[in-house]
Amino acid sequence: MKKAVVLIGMNGYGEHYLKALLQREDIVFAGIVEIHPEKSPLLQLVKQQGIPIYTRMDAFYQQKQADLAIIATPIHLHTEQAIFALRHGSNVLCEKPIFADMRDKKKWDEAILESGKWAAIGFNWSFTAPILELKEDILNGIYGKPKQLKTLVLWPRDEAYFSRSAWAGKLKAQDGRLIRDSVANNAAAHFIHNMLYMLGQEQQETVCIKSLEAELYRANEVETFDTCAIRMYTDEECELLFYGSHATGTEQGPQFQYNFEKGCIVYDCNLDQGIITACTENGQEKVYGNPQANHLDKLDYCIAALTDGREIPCTYETALGHAAIIEALHQDTLAGQPFPDEVIRKTETNIRAVMDLDQTLNTCYRSGKLPYELQVTWSKPAIQADVISALPKGTPE
Repeated sequence: MKKAVVLIGMNGYGEHYLKALLQREDIVFAGIVEIHPEKSPLLQLVKQQGIPIYTRMDAFYQQKQADLAIIATPIHLHTEQAIFALRHGSNVLCEKPIFADMRDKKKWDEAILESGKWAAIGFNWSFTAPILELKEDILNGIYGKPKQLKTLVLWPRDEAYFSRSAWAGKLKAQDGRLIRDSVANNAAAHFIHNMLYMLGQEQQETVCIKSLEAELYRANEVETFDTCAIRMYTDEECELLFYGSHATGTEQGPQFQYNFEKGCIVYDCNLDQGIITACTENGQEKVYGNPQANHLDKLDYCIAALTDGREIPCTYETALGHAAIIEALHQDTLAGQPFPDEVIRKTETNIRAVMDLDQTLNTCYRSGKLPYELQVTWSKPAIQADVISALPKGTPE
């Protein structure tokens, strides 16, 4: 029997889900919840297929049911909508990040316990065969203990990106709900999460980050930051480094280098057909494949799980590690510093690019340093943050 699916949010990233769902014949597309369906270029196709559209979730659930609810809406709506779906009998696939306020964790805990349903969080890589195989090998000790993991993501975004919605680049919504939209909590969040995920002691676990130091900057008119250099430490003092920016002149990455006692794992989306390759200390090489091949592997995985009961690799609990880092980044005085006006230039494609930022972050990536440690002229000393203290009381460390 085909499983029923409802899509909450058909615009923005939700359009990717919508395109995929419209082509599937193994589900019942039960409905769409969207307050502005007229903005979708696929609206006529939706109508042709007779898929009902509702403006409120309660209106949908009054008439229908769904085995899976896909939440593809702004960050500050995730908790409310996911919990509503869980309490109305649906499993959930919620887009990343899970939320921007760690106080929401209790609400998710209660909804999962009461409903008996599962909630997957859409960190793309965690549902792909290359990443799941790599994690299994790490857990089996093939590469030994982790020494240093580092990631670089330079994804320039134009001014239209930062004005695409009322919540883009904002700290909170008008009603006070936290958003904390940034390069680290939205577009490049996948790659911070993946470092945590690789070091988790079980398939559904991430490693615990004890503390971090971060330099956060902004070239665009945002309330958060569009550029960051973050150093994190696990309980076992393994160093994780993340460099990300939307304010560079060129695009690069994602790329990573994960160093272990017995081997090194590397990935660059622009090299070697974008495959993950590992080399052990005795010279053996293993190729894991391309984790970027299909960013909707998570959809296939969750729909299959409705039938075969497979374990969800990235649950709401798995996503809490990334959420704790975002919480720590926004504690107290930790906030984005504006780049000096004299180092910002606007490109022909309306990108506010910081001069030589590409080279600077590449140098940081290669050396494992933060910009201030390299005495970059515009840099400021990194701010320290205790990630454990960012967790709500009662959260396991």
